[in-house]
Amino acid sequence: MLRFEREVVTALGSAPDPATRSAVEAFVDGTIRALPEFVRLGVLGETILLGTYVELLRKAGRLADEIDLRRRLDAWETSRISFLRQYVHLFRSMVLFGEHELGPDGTPGATPEPTGTVA
Repeated sequence: MLRFEREVVTALGSAPDPATRSAVEAFVDGTIRALPEFVRLGVLGETILLGTYVELLRKAGRLADEIDLRRRLDAWETSRISFLRQYVHLFRSMVLFGEHELGPDGTPGATPEPTGTVA
C-alpha cells in the first residue's frame, strides 16, 4: 500500500485501538493487492495524482493535519467528478468493512454471533 493510501485509511478510520487499526490497514492492503491488475492500475494512478495534489497543498500551508485530510476526503466524496467520489467510496467501504468485521488479530469474527434459536 502506498503512503497516501495509508493516510486515507487512517483518516477514514474510527477504530479506537491500535490493534484494530493495524488489522484494518492490513485488510485494505490485501484487498487492494487482490484487485485485478487493470483496476489496481486505475487506483494507483488516482493515488499518485491525489497524493501529489495533497502534498502540494501541504507545502502551500493549506492542508495541515489528518483532520484537514478528512475534510478534503469528505468533499471529494460529494464531488461532481466521478473518479474523486469513487476513490473515496472505495477506501471508505474497505475501512468500514474492516472495522466492523475484523478482530484485533486481523481475523473475521469480531462481531459476536447472535444467541438464541431461530424458529
